[in-house]
Amino acid sequence: MAAHWPGAHPPCWKLMAGQSLCFRTWDEEEFLLYNNLSGDTHLIDADAIDVLLSLQQQPAGAEALLALLEMDSADRHLLDGMLEQLCALSLIEAESATAAC
Repeated sequence: MAAHWPGAHPPCWKLMAGQSLCFRTWDEEEFLLYNNLSGDTHLIDADAIDVLLSLQQQPAGAEALLALLEMDSADRHLLDGMLEQLCALSLIEAESATAAC
């Protein structure tokens, strides 16, 4: 289920403050990620690690992340689902909808 954001602008996404992104991969398709804030370990895919590494550099909105993943707007629901999952894992959070991305 895709997220619906109140107001005119969807949020910018950012990495949780203090998140160090400690990860390992053996095949460049799946990544084992340690969440240093929660102590949990997660198995994530290459697209998710690309999003996290991008958000480590700067907050971004969904349109910028679609471009990063080379997805078109028809795949927006897939990206929204990924963002919701990363947020549920306490890896990212939404900034104010008024923040400029």
